[in-house]
Amino acid sequence: MENNKKYWDSIADIYQDITHISTNDFHFGPLVPGDKSLNVLPDDLKGMKCLEIGCGAAQNSIYLAKQGADCTAFDISEEQIKHAHDLMKKEGVEIQLKCTGMDHPEGITGKFDLIHSVYAISFAEHPAEVVKFAASHLSDNGKFLLATSHPLAQGEWLDVEDEQGLFLPDYFNVPVDIRYDDDGSEEIRSVTYPVSTVADWIYGAGMCIERILEPVVNPTEVAHAPYYSDDWIEYLTMFSRVPSVIIFLCHMAK
Repeated sequence: MENNKKYWDSIADIYQDITHISTNDFHFGPLVPGDKSLNVLPDDLKGMKCLEIGCGAAQNSIYLAKQGADCTAFDISEEQIKHAHDLMKKEGVEIQLKCTGMDHPEGITGKFDLIHSVYAISFAEHPAEVVKFAASHLSDNGKFLLATSHPLAQGEWLDVEDEQGLFLPDYFNVPVDIRYDDDGSEEIRSVTYPVSTVADWIYGAGMCIERILEPVVNPTEVAHAPYYSDDWIEYLTMFSRVPSVIIFLCHMAK
């Protein structure tokens, strides 16, 4: 957990500078369409109590707050939370921002109508516990929205005999994205899990899955995607043919 904090504190400024993350649409991950196209969120967000897990600069929470939602968001990185404070002031909304880790969140109380986490759970040390935490804070009719990297997106894109395709050596042991510092020491790791593993976390927390989405990246529409950067656009060909993101929309089992 300490490595997560150190890593995101160190790159927060450059990450927010080079990555376009809109506050005018709800994003689900790099290059994919936002909620204005996918229609995953409830139609009426006004007055809903929302919680964001691993918020970064809280762009999704800011979008929800602009629709009238009552938002709380947390992240382990103090530097990311500083960016969130600046951005919410710029956008003219109020969000309760907390600096705490998603593995053992502190200071989060009450129930929420929407709990959402986008591209964060892969950095958790104990992701199943994060899902259980979400379930424990979900209202009776609430929704849990989890978007994370798709396991197929971790394969290697190859040219073979004039054809392009994906090489994934072992789907059940997806290659781990390990990031190193300048000295070659491991800074942080991002782990992508098989779809069935994530589903087991959700069911184990007492929730049901009502929708699974694998959004298609449209190369002609990527300039309008709510989340992109030059680095991500390098994967455009691959992600137009292989899902980069998987979205789970869940609710508590009755």
